[in-house]
Amino acid sequence: MSAVLALPLVWAGWQITPDMVGDGMDTQSVPCAEAMRFADRSGLPAGAHDATCVSMGRVDAAYDVDFRITRSGLDTWLASAYPGLRLTSDCSGFTHAADACGSLDLSPPADGGAAAVELTVEYGERDTALVHFMPFGT
Repeated sequence: MSAVLALPLVWAGWQITPDMVGDGMDTQSVPCAEAMRFADRSGLPAGAHDATCVSMGRVDAAYDVDFRITRSGLDTWLASAYPGLRLTSDCSGFTHAADACGSLDLSPPADGGAAAVELTVEYGERDTALVHFMPFGT
């Protein structure tokens, strides 16, 4: 990651911002296994469905992984995969509109390359959740 890009990411708490996903971003559909490997995950969470995965970026790597899951399934996955990620309802500054959101610096970075993850959740009917999971790094 270039020094010019590193400072804004540190100051923003490693959040992907809408202007980073703008017109200048290269995007491409990818297998979800690839996106999840980037964050050292063996695949989508158990019970996840309707998934789409997109690679974003030119120099720095980032993925946008969208999937639906039950709220309890999401809680179980987060507790085991990212126990330090705390969800909050103050989601201003996050890429996706959300009912809940959180971000986590990965220290050490994932072997797959992710240095941080951002997660936003839109709650639906009957215990469902639409999750936007964004691992990113260099």
